[in-house]
Amino acid sequence: MILPNLKRLCLSIFLTLSIMGCDNKEAKQKIDPDDLEIRKIHSEYVNGWLKSDEEGIMELFVEDSRIQPNTLKPIEGKSEIRKFWFPKDSSETIINNYETEIISLDIIDTIAISTHKSILDWTYKKDSISFGRLQKGINTTIYRRQLDNSWKIWRAMWTDIYGEDK
Repeated sequence: MILPNLKRLCLSIFLTLSIMGCDNKEAKQKIDPDDLEIRKIHSEYVNGWLKSDEEGIMELFVEDSRIQPNTLKPIEGKSEIRKFWFPKDSSETIINNYETEIISLDIIDTIAISTHKSILDWTYKKDSISFGRLQKGINTTIYRRQLDNSWKIWRAMWTDIYGEDK
């Protein structure tokens, strides 16, 4: 008599824990809308570079944004970033390939911090000058929530862990 009761008790505990485990998995699978929006902005940024979409890229940044390119001093403000990335000197930078993988994304109130690894293959051309580079790096992007609750890029920095002239 004790053995069947023990079996029922064990089965009840097992089923309860299984059900609780399913509930926790479902809760973990729910994605925060802010997380989705930030991942969308990240994707728009990458696709903007692949399409050479200057306006699309620049629209993702706040006015007082700052970028910190590998080995260079920080570049302050959206207009200075535009001059750095899109100079009006008849030069052309072509993004041949740009792949990223988000490693982490943390949202803390009105700030979101994303770290991703990247592979960037680009070519520069101006007059008779032409060269290219393949870079693998680690990138950190900080997003700020705007007054309308949307998100924009506030800070971006990257470090090359590998670079090769092409």
